[in-house]
Amino acid sequence: MKITYQQYKIFFSSIILSLSLLACKKSFKSQNISTKEISKNKNVNASDYTTTWFEIKKQGNNYTIVDCGYEGQSFKIQNDSIYDHDIMEDSSFKIHHIVKKDDLTSFYINEKDKYSISWINKEKGIIKRVSDIDDNIIKYYVNKSNLNKITKVKGTSKDCISSEEFDKPNRPTNTSTNTLSYSADGTWKTNCTEGIGSMTIEGKEASLVVLTNQIYIQLIETKRYDSEKGIAYKLKKIPEDLGTLGIKLPWKNYLNEQTIAYIKVIDDKTLNFYWYGFYNEKTGKREFKESSFNQESKKSDIVLKKCG
Repeated sequence: MKITYQQYKIFFSSIILSLSLLACKKSFKSQNISTKEISKNKNVNASDYTTTWFEIKKQGNNYTIVDCGYEGQSFKIQNDSIYDHDIMEDSSFKIHHIVKKDDLTSFYINEKDKYSISWINKEKGIIKRVSDIDDNIIKYYVNKSNLNKITKVKGTSKDCISSEEFDKPNRPTNTSTNTLSYSADGTWKTNCTEGIGSMTIEGKEASLVVLTNQIYIQLIETKRYDSEKGIAYKLKKIPEDLGTLGIKLPWKNYLNEQTIAYIKVIDDKTLNFYWYGFYNEKTGKREFKESSFNQESKKSDIVLKKCG
């Protein structure tokens, strides 16, 4: 049988139409699934986590509260916010969205960063938390209603950063003895002959080379911790001496009350130095978490020597 041109035309037109309808159907189905998933994520029931959570320590199969004589780390989920209480500082974040997958519930504070929570023992109110804010360190918490059921143990110098007098605002810190033992005045480096990074302390103020030829900042003391001769510092002002990299940083967001550096006076020639990074008040994240000292030191604990 001879097929005419017109029949060919009708045949191929039918095939094209069928393929087009099939593609549209798949696309529509895909869109429906995506919309359903997003809707589900926005309406996750997170009421089990809406309370205050207190940090506990895992020791083998047991969980304990380490008592250092001061209020420990905790966080609270309430309404549309997360309130994070740390020993050194407090932070708060608006919950951007919540995603639940299997046994893991993630509270996003922006498009990327999140608090991920899973139950260890729901009956005992114990959870595991991993947070981008804490560099994804695993921590364990107990809810408020089960707090009194957790055994307390006395903290050691390894666990605690202060003594039982930590929170007494009127404790004497400026007696002649303490003033001498607390003196960190001078210029400090990892190596007095080869070290490039440096910290110069004078009274309650300090200058720090965060990145050579790029970032030089001024610090001001915010708090002292008598039991370990510790001093916390915040950014004093927006720096003026900046390189091409440093000038691009969001300094207005870094200028806040959060601690960015901490020292422990070991003796009159030695300091332990801790750099936390700039705290971006807008994003709620630590940024620039390495200093020149981190790059120079081969150890996790940075030790500075007095060079002048």
